[in-house]
Amino acid sequence: MSRREGSLEDPQADSSVSLLPHLEAKIRQTHSLAHLLTKYAEQLLQEYVQHQGDPFGLPGFSPPRLPVAGLSSPTPSHAALPAARRTATRAATATVAAGVFPAKVLGLRVCGLYREWVSRTEGDLGQLVPGGPA
Repeated sequence: MSRREGSLEDPQADSSVSLLPHLEAKIRQTHSLAHLLTKYAEQLLQEYVQHQGDPFGLPGFSPPRLPVAGLSSPTPSHAALPAARRTATRAATATVAAGVFPAKVLGLRVCGLYREWVSRTEGDLGQLVPGGPA
């Protein structure tokens, strides 16, 4: 039986197999881009801290974790965050961020959350990379 006759018996098998290398390449490319974003996010955070001066660059400095309007921490339940909660955090952030120091802390928080999100995304995509952790 020829290859052509075999494909007539199961036409979907050939089409799904031919799409697999394309999908794997897209997953690898997306993971690679997420890895690059993770590196850039780390650099951004380091540069932000460097430009803010003391106490931001001091060892052990632990600023308050301010809520950021419309941006939640990457937790397993982030998808379930209700819209009313996001609106409440916007109001709280506007009140807290009224001065220079709180604005600097808010910027630090945004850069830190961005780094966490892209790092989490890179890890999640790593689960999909063929030959990666399952």
